[in-house]
Amino acid sequence: MRTSVTVTHRRRVLCVFPAYAPSFGTFSHAYKLMPGVRAFMPPQGLLLIAAYMPAQWPVRVIDENIRPASAADLAWADVVLVSGMHIQAPQIRDIARRAHAAGKVVAVGGPSVSASPEMYPEIDYLHIGELGDATDALIARLDESVAPPAAQMRFETAARLALTDFPIPAYDLVPLRRYLMLTLQFSSGCPYRCEFCDIPGLYGRQPRLKTPQQITAELDAMRAQRHPPAVYFVDDNFIGNRKATREMLPHLVAWQKQHGYPLQFSCEATLNIAKQTEILALMREASFKGIFVGIETPEADALKAMRKEHNVALPMMQAIETLNRYGLEVTAGIILGLDTDSPDTEARLADFIDVSCVSTTRLPSSFSGR
Repeated sequence: MRTSVTVTHRRRVLCVFPAYAPSFGTFSHAYKLMPGVRAFMPPQGLLLIAAYMPAQWPVRVIDENIRPASAADLAWADVVLVSGMHIQAPQIRDIARRAHAAGKVVAVGGPSVSASPEMYPEIDYLHIGELGDATDALIARLDESVAPPAAQMRFETAARLALTDFPIPAYDLVPLRRYLMLTLQFSSGCPYRCEFCDIPGLYGRQPRLKTPQQITAELDAMRAQRHPPAVYFVDDNFIGNRKATREMLPHLVAWQKQHGYPLQFSCEATLNIAKQTEILALMREASFKGIFVGIETPEADALKAMRKEHNVALPMMQAIETLNRYGLEVTAGIILGLDTDSPDTEARLADFIDVSCVSTTRLPSSFSGR
C-alpha cells in the first residue's frame, strides 16, 4: 500500500543510494568477471520508500554503485531522499552536500541515522526508525514545503507499518540486470540478544512477517524485467519465527515449480537451523543454495560471553555438515578481537576454517551491523 497521507502538491522525489567504499561484503573486485554487473544488491529500503510515496509524486531511484546522481538529476528533484549504513556515512554526507549545492532539501533514513542520528547534523530531515507514522509525517511536511527548515527536524517512528501492509518495492525503478543478486524480505527482527548485534535494538526481538502471497508477488515483480537468477533473503534471521518459515516455504516451492525453477535462493540464519530438518528439506526443494551463518568463533566460552549460546546447541562441525547435506554452501561470519581472545585464537580459527571448509567473512569486533 501507498501512504494514506492526502497531499495537495506535486513533489518530484529523487531517492539516492550511496556508493559503498571497497569492503568485505560487496564483491566489487569481481564485477569485471561478470558482464553487466555493476553493483551487489538493489537498495531494498529505498525501493520500499519509493513505492510508498504518494501516487501523485514522480519518483526516481539512483544507485550510485551503478552511476552517480548527475546535476540534471538533482535539478529535476524537489527533494532528495537518502538511506544507508554506517560504512556509507561519508557518501551519505557527500550526496547531501551536492543536493544542498543544487538548492534541494534532503532527508536521510535507514539504519545508520536510526542508530546514530547525531552523525548527521548537516541534513535537513532525519527519519529515525522503520516505515510508519514518521514516514507519513515527513511526507506531510514535504507536501507543505520543500524549502529548507530553519533548523534540523527529526521524525521518529512510534507506530511501525505492519509488514503485511508493505507495498511491493519499486523494482521497476532500477536496472535489476546490473546487480549480482536480488533481495527479498520475508521477516524483520531477531529473538536473540547477541551482545555485538544492533538488530534487536533497531528492528525488535519479535519477528514481524509478510504473507507468503506477498513473497510470490514480489518475485513476480522481479521477473518483469531482466534479472540475475539469484535472490537473497535479507531477513536478519530466516528462522526468527520457525513456524512462519515452515509455512511459507511450500508456497515458495509451488512458485518455483510453476515457473520452472527460474531462481536460486540464499539466506542468513542462526546455526541452530541445523536442528530444523523439516525446514531444511523444504529449503532444498525450493532451491536454496547458500546460507550465511554467524558462527563468530568455535570457542564455546566466547560464544557464551557474547550471549550466543544457541551456537552450541549442537556440535558446530556436525551442524555445518548437516547444512551441507541439504545442499547449502555455508558462509561463516567470524569475529576477531573479542575480549575472550587469546594469543593462539587466530591459529585455532584458521584450523577450524580449514577443517570445516566454510567460506568466511572476518570482522573486527568494532564492526557495526546492518
